Amino acid sequence: MSRAGRLGKLALGSAVVGGGLGGIMYRQRLSQNRAVSGADFNAAQDKEKLQVALSWMQQCARASGSSSAVKPEKLELFRYTTCPYCGKVKAFLDYYRIPHELIEVEPMFKSQIKESAYKKLPQMRFGGDTGPYLVDSELIVDALAERVGAETELRDPDVQKWRLWCTESLVRHVTLNINTTLLEAWRGYAYIDAHDTIPLVNKLFLKVVGAPVMYLVAKYKTRPTLVKAGELSEGDDIRRVFHQQLDHYVSEAGISDKKPFHGGSRPDLADLDIYGVLQCVRWHKVYDDLLLNTSIAPWLARMDSETGKTEYSPNVAALSIQ
Repeated sequence: MSRAGRLGKLALGSAVVGGGLGGIMYRQRLSQNRAVSGADFNAAQDKEKLQVALSWMQQCARASGSSSAVKPEKLELFRYTTCPYCGKVKAFLDYYRIPHELIEVEPMFKSQIKESAYKKLPQMRFGGDTGPYLVDSELIVDALAERVGAETELRDPDVQKWRLWCTESLVRHVTLNINTTLLEAWRGYAYIDAHDTIPLVNKLFLKVVGAPVMYLVAKYKTRPTLVKAGELSEGDDIRRVFHQQLDHYVSEAGISDKKPFHGGSRPDLADLDIYGVLQCVRWHKVYDDLLLNTSIAPWLARMDSETGKTEYSPNVAALSIQ
């Protein structure tokens, strides 16, 4: 048997084993995710401590760009690098210059949030181990928006239209485009190799089990959902449709040199949500493709500048999938 044939059999065997184990874990995870809602979890937090933390974040946002110093409160953002919802929260924190520490969560066993009754990401924790949490990307951003002077955007129909599009459409197109084949799904976990805090055996388990799960979810859940919504047809080139979606945003939002952001002269919540989602694949060839083949690149460059975005570290940049 040729080397290619042996590799093919190995890949097929890994997919079968990973798919079987992944199916069990996926069903277990769905059960855990439904056990506690984000709203109920947030409501159970220490309200006094949470208000203190939110007030500190408000002061940080007000001090952004000024000489006034704000004594930092410890703020941890628990996330996956590739989680689009986590990207929304990080984009908000970056834009408003709110200091935070990133905690990369190992996706399969989630040991970093084992003490939390809420099992989905993102999660923010204030003040260390005994501090209160705020969870669910939409609830987090909405709560913070009210503190940093963006509360009117929560009532703006056009802002909310694009935020909904981001969640209901863009996230699905991104998910589908990075999991088009089992091999791409496997490569999609390359980012985790840059995180030394995650044991090697966990990384291997994640790739063998997680990749088949994401491939199957994209094929049998994400794609049919987009087809049902009329955003995709059988036989469509999914990359081309994804690019059309991004061009649609730029065109319909009226983004140009004269109007650099959906929000006009500065980003609004729609800009931040969409930018955050796209950052979850910044290291992937999908991101390189959209820079070259859509009209969104100038907007992304301006968003980079507004959020203080810098290039990834060499360790992560080296993982870019070509």
